[in-house]
Amino acid sequence: MAAQVAPFTIRLPLSHANDQAGNCPQAPVPAENLAGQQPGNNANLNDQQFLSMIPASYRTKTDDLVPPRLDDVSWIENELNVERLHRIKRWFWMVGRPTPPRPLHHQVLLGREIFVTEQMDMHLVWTAGRMFLKPLPRFLLEPHFWTRFLSCAPNCACAVGKGTVQIPPVPETKKPKELEGCKQRKLRRTALGLLFSYVALIRHQSDLGIAKEKFLLPTEADWVYWTTLVKELDPEHIYPDIDERFIYGEIRLSRLNKIFKLTQRPILRGYVYRWQQYSSFFQEYFGLLAAVTVYIAIILTAMQVGLATDKLKGSKAFMDASYGFTVFSILGPLIIMALIFLFSLFLFGNNWYATVSFSRKRLGAIRAVQQDDE
Repeated sequence: MAAQVAPFTIRLPLSHANDQAGNCPQAPVPAENLAGQQPGNNANLNDQQFLSMIPASYRTKTDDLVPPRLDDVSWIENELNVERLHRIKRWFWMVGRPTPPRPLHHQVLLGREIFVTEQMDMHLVWTAGRMFLKPLPRFLLEPHFWTRFLSCAPNCACAVGKGTVQIPPVPETKKPKELEGCKQRKLRRTALGLLFSYVALIRHQSDLGIAKEKFLLPTEADWVYWTTLVKELDPEHIYPDIDERFIYGEIRLSRLNKIFKLTQRPILRGYVYRWQQYSSFFQEYFGLLAAVTVYIAIILTAMQVGLATDKLKGSKAFMDASYGFTVFSILGPLIIMALIFLFSLFLFGNNWYATVSFSRKRLGAIRAVQQDDE
């Protein structure tokens, strides 16, 4: 698929995009007219029309909130960010299968409640009774957005090998990875992967109804529009053009957490932090300790019964085992409680240090901005 053109031509009515931005509602466009629209209609979109499709603000790397600008693609990078998953891409085979996700109606059948998330790296992540999905942004359904923001620049290195452009020879000092693709092409692959995931999630009209109910899809997207979009995307041959993450459909959160705890920093934190409060930490581990204590009590009871029998009370090996396990049943829970307490102190100290360090850095940046404004 060429990196200079949109992967589809069908468009949603711009009047409805403006309605979503807060303008007065207008009459809907008939579905039979929508399917026949071509890029030539409303081709010259102005900046205000583009701005009506995109988020109101985004958080920068310095934790500032800023409105998106059309001359800066940072907000697009923020919307399509899957860098956390790229860090463990060699472990993708452990967290999911290389198959498209199952449709929305099947997710409901499995007892999974759909939770909306705007984090791209949480899209299609599931855990017990939950499936996290990122809504399909309105701007990704506009072909002109793809040609303006997700297309390679002239003389881009991405076109090498396709015969579409000629660029000067690359110096030998440059590493091969520098020609892997420009920023726009990487964003394009992620965006196309998101579209592909929704092709899999919405296969029937019942899926379309669920998607609209959960605000995963613009309300003006009807069945005629959706089937036309799917045909134009050609999902059977889309794999070379999408990000590797989307080859693996549904990915399991529990395994993501284990991999991140063992391979990424900060250690033991996981992909999604499990303990939002210290009470949840103690509840989890003391619940586990209680289960172990119950099991120990069952074993001790069985040993008492064994000591009452003629065959076992004369067995020196059984007497030694009973003695050793009795000592363990007394000291074991105490040791485990001490370890839980020490681990909680470590978490508290680590979180306190991180909070103080971040607060100093953040407040310093805010004061610097205030001084510049004065």
